[in-house]
Amino acid sequence: MSGNLPPKKSFEELLKELGVDPLKGLTSEEVKIRQKKFGFNEVVEKKESSLKRLAKKFWGLTSWMLEITMVLTLILGRYLDFYIVTGLLLLNVLLGYFQEERANKALEALKQKLHVNSRVYRDGKWTVIPARELVPGDIVRIRAGDIVPADIVIGEGEVEVDQSALTGESLTVSRGSNEAVYSGSVIRRGEAT
Repeated sequence: MSGNLPPKKSFEELLKELGVDPLKGLTSEEVKIRQKKFGFNEVVEKKESSLKRLAKKFWGLTSWMLEITMVLTLILGRYLDFYIVTGLLLLNVLLGYFQEERANKALEALKQKLHVNSRVYRDGKWTVIPARELVPGDIVRIRAGDIVPADIVIGEGEVEVDQSALTGESLTVSRGSNEAVYSGSVIRRGEAT
């Protein structure tokens, strides 16, 4: 996967295409318009209902084995065994469900703590905003230690990027002018706009 743009588009041409003044960045009014048009810089998660997650616990190898055993014990008239296996199935389902709920709550708390912020050039000055408020055309500054807040194209500067979470590559890659850096990558060295 190459991080290069087609050679016919320079960074300046990209700014012009997006309607961005490189000396002032986007204006507050333009940001509001783009947020209405494009939405927030985030991937919206679909949340399943608790009832549906609970019902899914009855679908799986362990549950199937217990369910088949329940049917067989009922057919054979072994009612005590039927009640025991039913209890085991319910215990298995409830334990799995509550463990998953605890893990989901811990993950949600971790997501709340790990909000990514971004240095952005708007209205002629640099400010720090939550990455979810970025819009197409924002001029962003990235430097060593930053998590890349969105897919961006480097205008000036050079960085070494760890994109192993995205590509599985174990080594960092260098990115310079007119090359793309992808959201979720980590800047290991350098600084760029």
